Amino acid sequence: MSIKHTAVAATALAASLAPLAAHADALAEAAVDQVVVTASRSAESRQDVASSVEVVSARKLDATVGLGFIDLLKKNAGVDVIQYPNGLAGVGLRGLRPDFEFSINPRTLTLVDGRPSGSTSFTTIAPEGIERVEVLKGPASALYGASAIGGVVNIITKRSKGPLSGMASVGYGSFDTWRADASAGGSITARTDFDASLGYVDQGDNFKTGDGKTRPNSDYDRLSGRLRLGADVSDIVRLDASVDGARLHNSAPGPYSFNPQTPSDTQLSRVGGDLRLTVSPADHRIAVVGYASHDAYQYFTIAPASGASAQQRYRSSRTEADYKGAQLQDTWNLRPDLSLTYGFDWQRVEIERQSFLASGAGKAPSSPNEIRDTKALFAEARLKLLDDRLILTAGGRQDWITAKTLATPLLATFTPGKTDFEVFNPRGGVVFKLTEALRLHATAGRAFAPPQGNQIAGQSEEIAGAQRRLTNGNPDLKPERNTTYDVGLGYADARLAADVTYFDSETRGTIATVVLTNTTTLRQSTYVNANRSRYRGLEGALDADAGAYLGLPAGRVTLSATATHLIKSEDLIGGVPTPVRNVADWKADVSATVSDGARLSATLTARYNGPRWDGDNTQGFIYTGGKGGTFLYDRFTVLDLSARWKATSRDTLRLDISNLLDKAYYEKGDYPMAGRALYVRYARSL
Repeated sequence: MSIKHTAVAATALAASLAPLAAHADALAEAAVDQVVVTASRSAESRQDVASSVEVVSARKLDATVGLGFIDLLKKNAGVDVIQYPNGLAGVGLRGLRPDFEFSINPRTLTLVDGRPSGSTSFTTIAPEGIERVEVLKGPASALYGASAIGGVVNIITKRSKGPLSGMASVGYGSFDTWRADASAGGSITARTDFDASLGYVDQGDNFKTGDGKTRPNSDYDRLSGRLRLGADVSDIVRLDASVDGARLHNSAPGPYSFNPQTPSDTQLSRVGGDLRLTVSPADHRIAVVGYASHDAYQYFTIAPASGASAQQRYRSSRTEADYKGAQLQDTWNLRPDLSLTYGFDWQRVEIERQSFLASGAGKAPSSPNEIRDTKALFAEARLKLLDDRLILTAGGRQDWITAKTLATPLLATFTPGKTDFEVFNPRGGVVFKLTEALRLHATAGRAFAPPQGNQIAGQSEEIAGAQRRLTNGNPDLKPERNTTYDVGLGYADARLAADVTYFDSETRGTIATVVLTNTTTLRQSTYVNANRSRYRGLEGALDADAGAYLGLPAGRVTLSATATHLIKSEDLIGGVPTPVRNVADWKADVSATVSDGARLSATLTARYNGPRWDGDNTQGFIYTGGKGGTFLYDRFTVLDLSARWKATSRDTLRLDISNLLDKAYYEKGDYPMAGRALYVRYARSL
């Protein structure tokens, strides 16, 4: 080719790439060189990662209708959810039941910038200031230790540099809901920078469900935010300090079937932060992170006052969790084709519980106070062969754990105990690039989740209408041990990123709740190590610049989707297979955005949940015709719509419609979710 023809081709190529640069945010989600950090605790191209990873970008989060982080996550990632209206919430991955109680041992680990979030409910995760969310599917205990059986949800926060930028918004909508948020970030000096964000939501009482029923005692408010300060101490030394947190109050009407109703209030708060030092000499990236958080949960019972029709509100329980820890790691590039990530983790978790009488006096809590200490060493090597077409990873982690239950005020019958155990979890992976865009990937690994102290010892009691529900601990519980294999096929170019993965997972010694007695007046249960649990299925994800295939400019029509099909998800207790509860056989999220490239854009989001098994805990066993036992939820599809008009370069008006078709549905049986809701917002950018 002549120099003249080469210059013409280069000019044409530059012209064709200009629209791509103008819509970089939209295309970054499908780009070959997208960088992720969760799969290996170090930055690497998504195409080089053997694990299945879903990435939810800031653009996706912003275009999603939702009042809290759990709403944003469940509409963009392949997760199972248990969520109470305005209340506690948790997620599960790859067929494991979502963790929704105040637990320090979830099967899905939640991180903020790679360190434990310190949150025991997704409702206390601040949705502001998030750059992206990486959802790592499959066991990750080889890098992160306990609780990473189903995978990891890692919240990556913003790291702004350059000219100051920001925005502020205010909005109002259905159920007398007010919301406001503001954020700013950028460089303060040539070497220092910051990010700050703050959000507030206040929802009034009496929301309506999709079938038109009004749910009293359902007000909700949340104040949350993040703050980060950073400094380049030198060309190779970086220091960052951050804090994030949330304070929530929510009122719950109680289970729909109960008569009389059992309304309640909860108050949750969490504050956490970290200090991190990064040193990047030649061939190394050394990171030292210290972190701490405090998570508090208070439950208030609302009951008729004795001899009167007025309601009496009193604090019936309080649980507080304190996390503190340190991470030390180095990513060492030994050769251009070989790197090693290795380090040390330490963590202490302290749980304190207290129960109260209606008079305010203390009474024996349902479970003892406890402490869990963890020390761990980990290492993982990555080797690139065949001109980087073949990538091999292998590593493991050794955890030493001490779990202690403590002398607990007013729990006079309890004798404290201590358990020490150690666990080694290996992991390996392979990526083979068939072409520049097409690749095969596979992993095999082990993971674990230790039992919590209140599952080993203690007794919890709940009064649900006319039924007394009693749960006793089991001192013979052992850690859950999981082994998972997966294999997938991925494709990525400048317009499309797609992946489909098959996984086969087995957990031995699964901790499950077994109901021993269940009558209209008494339900007795305990915890056991089920013989094993099996999970097999297919999961897929897609991000596409769909308009580019129709000849439209880049970013005009984008499409995102995730889908998961569980071929098997069951617990075997005493050799008898039992479906895992609150896990859908099919689930999918689809989001389509249409834009004119300048002022107007709209996003339609669909979330589908297939049938799920659950226990019939309703009053009168309404789901099982009065028999009790298990039942199947109906499948549901919920649609949301967000439309945005950029009136000027700085001013944007937005209309959000949640549950567009006014669908009546449950995330947890007997607790119907809100029906259609409309919200309007005005935003002003700096």
